[in-house]
Amino acid sequence: MRTELLALRRFADTLADEAARRLLTWFGRTTASTKYDGSFVTQADLEVDRFIHQAIGNGYPRHGILTEETSPFYRGNEFTWVVDPLDGTNNFANGLPVWGCSIALLHQGQPVLAVVDFPPLGQRISAVRGEGAVANGRPLAVPPPTEVHGNHFFITDSRGVRMLEFAVRPKIRLLGSTAYDLGAVSLGMAVACCEFLPKIWDIAGGWLVLSEARATVAPLLPGGSVFPLQPGRDYSDLVFPLLAAASPAIWDSTRAGIRLKAGGDRVARRLEDQGWVVDL
Repeated sequence: MRTELLALRRFADTLADEAARRLLTWFGRTTASTKYDGSFVTQADLEVDRFIHQAIGNGYPRHGILTEETSPFYRGNEFTWVVDPLDGTNNFANGLPVWGCSIALLHQGQPVLAVVDFPPLGQRISAVRGEGAVANGRPLAVPPPTEVHGNHFFITDSRGVRMLEFAVRPKIRLLGSTAYDLGAVSLGMAVACCEFLPKIWDIAGGWLVLSEARATVAPLLPGGSVFPLQPGRDYSDLVFPLLAAASPAIWDSTRAGIRLKAGGDRVARRLEDQGWVVDL
């Protein structure tokens, strides 16, 4: 299995290389359209999605593919690629260079390989289960601070800003890319991040990188789970509230400072319908 995973990692790196080339070609000259859920999609998303489908189909025809744009149904193949061809589409469409491509490989529904690439920033983080994480080829391990203070960063997403209250010491930052938020914790740039309503392709790669970098990553809410994925499920509308932190102690203290804002009944019902216990 180890030898097979290392070969698959090389393949994932080639996918990320070509995705980066195509995305950079489009950056600054594409327009966005609005999808059914109100989010943006660009020609770049769709082109890279098609390329990755074709490359995986040619190289590993027995592998499944789960992507945001065209393949949200998980069929339970032994190996399944979970891909967000362009995470941070709004940033991309508006010319902000904080976006990337997230590629993860699941075995029996569990992440075993991840390559998360941010071409405009020249940053690539990757991991193989049991082999650790690397950033631009260098071993990666999250250095938890001895004390959390007001000059540290805590990152959340736009839905978190709208729907949650945060009583946390670090400064709150909103970067516009779930994959980069998780990457920022793994790289030690932020002590924690909360992603309130991410989809599985937003977090699959970052989850493994954080785990292999010895950070703490877990569902924000009890009652549900992220992995293993469940065969036969459509993941297009499922969300996975997530909290990541540099250490278990920071995870616990951050979680204690998060509350649902008044008037959040609608989102609470949505989460409860999916099995989460909304105890914020």
